[in-house]
Amino acid sequence: MSKNINLNEDIRFAGVVADLERIRCELVKTGKLVSLTGTTESDVVIEFAEYGEGKESEPSILLKVTSPEDFDGDETLLEDFEDCVIGMLEVASREWSQEVTDLLGDDRQIILLINGEEC
Repeated sequence: MSKNINLNEDIRFAGVVADLERIRCELVKTGKLVSLTGTTESDVVIEFAEYGEGKESEPSILLKVTSPEDFDGDETLLEDFEDCVIGMLEVASREWSQEVTDLLGDDRQIILLINGEEC
């Protein structure tokens, strides 16, 4: 994805933005987020963005979880959460136009951040 594309400002990505919000709501509604964080006071934002610094920056899908509690779960919880989001994104992306899919790219790393810390 070009660094100057803003999903929220480019009408071509309206469906993507809606799908990301729908996935966020579903993670909350189904309890997947609570299972990960252990609290109902948590939230998640899913973003297509660059991650890393300088030349190390790569196109990524960021799963930004905020929680008043520190994460003390195990690796299985992290993997299950990531797998769930990946599955939801795969299903949603089937409806995106080829142009949008090409602009977003299909070789993105998944980065899970809990309270700003990479997990």
